[in-house]
Amino acid sequence: MEILKLVVEYIKQHHPEAGALIIDYTKFAMSSEGKRLQGFSSAVFTGDNWDISIGHAVTPLTIYRVRADYNNGEIVWTGQVINGQVEENSYAKSSPK
Repeated sequence: MEILKLVVEYIKQHHPEAGALIIDYTKFAMSSEGKRLQGFSSAVFTGDNWDISIGHAVTPLTIYRVRADYNNGEIVWTGQVINGQVEENSYAKSSPK
C-alpha cells in the first residue's frame, strides 16, 4: 500500500483535478493480482472509480511500474516509483464518455 499511497499523493499534488476524484486511497481494495509473468509481480487496486495497477520486475533494484486509470480511460496517469521517488511518464485527460 506504500506505493499506492506515494502515487496517489503525487497525482493529487501534480494533477489536482484528477486528485479531487480520489476520495480516500485507504479504501482501495486489491481487486486482483495482475499479470503472472515469470520474473514480474503485479497487483490491481480499485476504488473511487479508479483502477491502479502496480507491478515490478523481480530484480535487486525494484522499479514499480504504475498505471492509474479513472473511469475507463477518462484520465490515465502512468509512471514509476524507484527508491520511494515517483516519476511521471504520462498524463492524459479526455472528455467524459
